[in-house]
Amino acid sequence: MESNIIIPGKTVVPGCGRGHEVVYLAENGFDVTAVDYSIGAVNYLRQVIQKQKLDSEILHSNFFDLNSTHDGVYDLLIEQAFFCAISPNQRTLYVATVARILKSGGMLAGLFYNTGQEGGPPFNTTRDDIIKHFSEWFEIRDLVQAKNSVTQRKDKELLAILVRK
Repeated sequence: MESNIIIPGKTVVPGCGRGHEVVYLAENGFDVTAVDYSIGAVNYLRQVIQKQKLDSEILHSNFFDLNSTHDGVYDLLIEQAFFCAISPNQRTLYVATVARILKSGGMLAGLFYNTGQEGGPPFNTTRDDIIKHFSEWFEIRDLVQAKNSVTQRKDKELLAILVRK
């Protein structure tokens, strides 16, 4: 966001977990909807958001079950470790859900974990996997090795900027 590629707007974070990205985005002017099926994660994040007096919508839901009120609503989706957490046989459904809820011209900004290993979770995600799954619905603006990954994922994350066609 420091490079101004991503500007504040209506943002969704699937599989938000404890919501570090959600808090950061809310603190920086984004209108954030966070989604997670773990009630523990949702309750924790709701407490953090309330304590810090931030304004975000926190949904206890399966991301794939978001209803039609979310269709074409979001300017931005932040992908951080959700794609690698779901089974590879759900990736087509993931892309279809993202395409459904993002506006035309909306952006997916994400880190994809290239574990280099069989099995999971986390499930390996290669550059070719991203191109294969997203090309039909998204223009791939950038797909590069991430520079600022945490130590355990250094040189194993791909940074993707994808724009909804």
